Amino acid sequence: MRLCWQQIPSTVISDILCQNKLDGVVLDTEHSAFNPEILYACIQIITLNNKKAFVRLTEVDKTLIRMCLDAGCSGLIFSTVESLVDAQKVLEFSKYPSQGGNRGLGLVRQNSWGKNGLITEEPVLIAQIETVTGIENIKSIWSEGVFDFCMIGPYDLSASLGAPGNFSSNSFLHAIDKVKSAVGLKSMAVHIPSDVKSQLKKYDGFGIVALGMDTTFILEKYEEVEDA
Repeated sequence: MRLCWQQIPSTVISDILCQNKLDGVVLDTEHSAFNPEILYACIQIITLNNKKAFVRLTEVDKTLIRMCLDAGCSGLIFSTVESLVDAQKVLEFSKYPSQGGNRGLGLVRQNSWGKNGLITEEPVLIAQIETVTGIENIKSIWSEGVFDFCMIGPYDLSASLGAPGNFSSNSFLHAIDKVKSAVGLKSMAVHIPSDVKSQLKKYDGFGIVALGMDTTFILEKYEEVEDA
């Protein structure tokens, strides 16, 4: 699965990002200024374009998780997962009791306001590993079967390893290998923030690859024009 990455809180940007052959869009609430209304509307736009809508959350927040799922998002990315306790909270808030969690039922957009029954399919849950602590605890985090994918957060992980932005360092590559061995290649996910073409081959076989960002692509295109 290949995804776009959206930082600009705008339904127009969401709509533009859906006009390609990629599978969907990640709405990044960690490094942006999405408010609940815009976030909900962006999820609507993406899903109405028959694309998958993923939301990256800064923390395991029950209210925000419920809102995103009720709006009809396809899955959630949880930033900086570091422990089994984090994984258990994700399960509790993201899945219905029949699915092992404690999510409440309601007449919401996800189930067409009750028209399609109350219980919907399980969301895709992605743990983002961004710290040395997360790397050290990856086996226990993965052991409960809560997450479908494990995403490397390259900038924060490289910073945690003492080499910010160095995705070719031995420590960074060793960390990725440790996660791969714990979760399997097909369950790996990665976000490549910039310089996508030169980095993409490193992640052959990953289950999810998020390509660039709306913000960096705008900058890169203008740099091409400046250099012309």
